Amino acid sequence: MMATEFQPINPTTLAPLPVLRSADLADVDEAVAAVTQGMTGTWPRDNKLRAAVMQRWADLLERESDELCADLVNECGKTVAEARIEIAGAADSLRFNAGLARLPLGRAGSLSDGSEAHLVREPVGPTVFITPWNWPVLLLLRDLAPAFAAGVTAIVKPSSQTAHVTSRVLELGHRAGVPRDVLVLVIGESDVGSALVRHPGTRAVAITGSTAAGQAVMRDAAETMTRPLLELGGKATMVILPDADLTTALERAARASITTSGQMCMACTRVLVHQDQASQAEEFLRSILGTLRPGDPRTAGAHLGPLISAAALEKVSGFVDLARRAGRVVVGGDIVHPEGLDGHFLSPALVTDLELASPVIQEDIFGPVLSLETFADESDAVALANGTPFGLAAAVWTSDLSRGLSLARGIKAGTVWVNGYNHSYAEMPSGGVRMSGLGRTRGVEGIEQFTELKHIHFSL
Repeated sequence: MMATEFQPINPTTLAPLPVLRSADLADVDEAVAAVTQGMTGTWPRDNKLRAAVMQRWADLLERESDELCADLVNECGKTVAEARIEIAGAADSLRFNAGLARLPLGRAGSLSDGSEAHLVREPVGPTVFITPWNWPVLLLLRDLAPAFAAGVTAIVKPSSQTAHVTSRVLELGHRAGVPRDVLVLVIGESDVGSALVRHPGTRAVAITGSTAAGQAVMRDAAETMTRPLLELGGKATMVILPDADLTTALERAARASITTSGQMCMACTRVLVHQDQASQAEEFLRSILGTLRPGDPRTAGAHLGPLISAAALEKVSGFVDLARRAGRVVVGGDIVHPEGLDGHFLSPALVTDLELASPVIQEDIFGPVLSLETFADESDAVALANGTPFGLAAAVWTSDLSRGLSLARGIKAGTVWVNGYNHSYAEMPSGGVRMSGLGRTRGVEGIEQFTELKHIHFSL
């Protein structure tokens, strides 16, 4: 692994972004040495310090929100409105976990032989954070804030596409008071991330990425028993029961399918409606998706921006072509060329008449493609919802909350929304099951993820 230079591209205009230098093995060793030293300082022990620093960091994020949003639009191709949501959510993660930093974790009790047991939670140690390009600020601080509340030190390895905005965010952290040996940035491709995870000095890793990337991290982590936190691919499904408000649910599904141009693990990818409502649902989704046009994400009128790369466009278009051959494309799925832009744009697609075994249904497309499927009864709906290998998020819509709870319990997913979609909170844990990941972030559970549990026993 040698130091190299690379140049990200603005996905909207295809203009070059600033050249970046990739780390080499010496850089990796230096970073690990720094955060190992940081674990011996005051940071892991002083929870008041950590709480105050995270509050100041949130202040700085909010103060420089406009500049950070501009970076997100330029590097990710996301809309300005979405970028604002991302920065606000990142600041909220810091503020919530700043409060939890002072919460004593663990418990104590008397045992049957008259001795005393003390359970304490200690920071797991130097942790690697591997972040994606699609929500690089929120998904970093969603994991890093609870880890800092627990008292770990951190090496951040961002996606090369969004290394610039990540660097700015980390520099704000240093300005807020995070010591330089507590938070270190290391830039590079997957080989750099692999070297960090396999390094004997790192004790945990948190990654948000594809299932394949998560599997590679797990293999690397196994060498040194490094603890993994994996949030991976998804195939989020919305089940709409016949008694639900059909039009409201379908509108929510359509708009959730184009979040980050569909390049988001929790984007809605499948809609299941009762077979008697298939025609009505198809016509309604056709009308909505047909009005959601790709455009310049820097303008207020754009519903969605470009796909991140030519390779992404080729992949998503391939799934649309497969849907045309094996089923039916109701609307969209066309390559478009907004005036004055050279990026890779695709109109939102609605596909239907596909078998459950179709790759269009089974695989994480990571683009603005929504499939419409039908079910005969509630048990059929649950079976279909569980019919892919993923289990990150799902939704159920119904006017009967007891039925909603019943279906939510039956669906295998880390999060199930009832009569809503994409509601995420710093207070509540999130994560996936099956091929969508391992472990939980956010909430008290997110802090515990970055701790080791120790039993201290007193013989009296």
